[in-house]
Amino acid sequence: MVAQSGPTLGSGESQVPEAGPRARANRWTPWVFRIGSVGLVLVIWELYGRAQETTLFFVPVSSVLAALWGQLQSAEFWDAFGQTFIPFIWGWLLSLAVGIVLGLLIGRFNTFDALTKPYVTFLNALPVSTLVPIAVILFGIGYASRILVVFLFGVVEVTLNTAAGVRYVNKDLIEMGESFNASQPRLFRKVIFPASLPGIMAGVRIGTGRAVVGMVVVEILLVAVGMGRLILRYRGRFQSADLYAVVLALIIFGILLQVLARQIERRVSKWKHEMEQIA
Repeated sequence: MVAQSGPTLGSGESQVPEAGPRARANRWTPWVFRIGSVGLVLVIWELYGRAQETTLFFVPVSSVLAALWGQLQSAEFWDAFGQTFIPFIWGWLLSLAVGIVLGLLIGRFNTFDALTKPYVTFLNALPVSTLVPIAVILFGIGYASRILVVFLFGVVEVTLNTAAGVRYVNKDLIEMGESFNASQPRLFRKVIFPASLPGIMAGVRIGTGRAVVGMVVVEILLVAVGMGRLILRYRGRFQSADLYAVVLALIIFGILLQVLARQIERRVSKWKHEMEQIA
């Protein structure tokens, strides 16, 4: 038996290097397709831009990247970005905080759900950009109105996804906690919140994208003091390369936020899975 177990173990060990490269290839394959698709789009963009008789309306991607590099080295660009980023970060963080709390309460208590459902449904169905004039009337054109618009764009998605996550919590876990006379705050902290993290993080990711949209809308429709001011100026002067560069900078900013939210979501899901295995 001992002599037979040796070759079996050796054969098992010899198979590990074969599975390792395959696993690494599977992990990198999506990135190869993503980078390849982006590269293909950039090549088509460059060729189409160079084929135009004039760069007044459409410019090659090389000219856009050169304009973006030049703007990144200018103080005016970073000042405009700061003017846009400050109200965005406040509105975004408020939408996350309020949306998570509301979602937990809506998903847990049917009475609270019934009380807030008309307002949540209204905000979810209404194009939020139509509320921009009302925000101006109530709060003027300062930081408060811009923060409010970003907040309204993001809070609904966070609330709905968090509430959905709470509703999918295993009822047996809640009943077990209640059988041990756990208070509602303790139930939220020890059972409901950890179990609903996948829904919460999905809401954070989707709400982040919506908040970025709100940031752009508030700059275009409300008051152009930041990146919106640069967009309107370059559009009026037909400086197409600079216009595309500002838009590209906003796209990159939104993508980075989405990547950050997705990474946090993956880490939270991994941590939750590990905790479930320990339990």
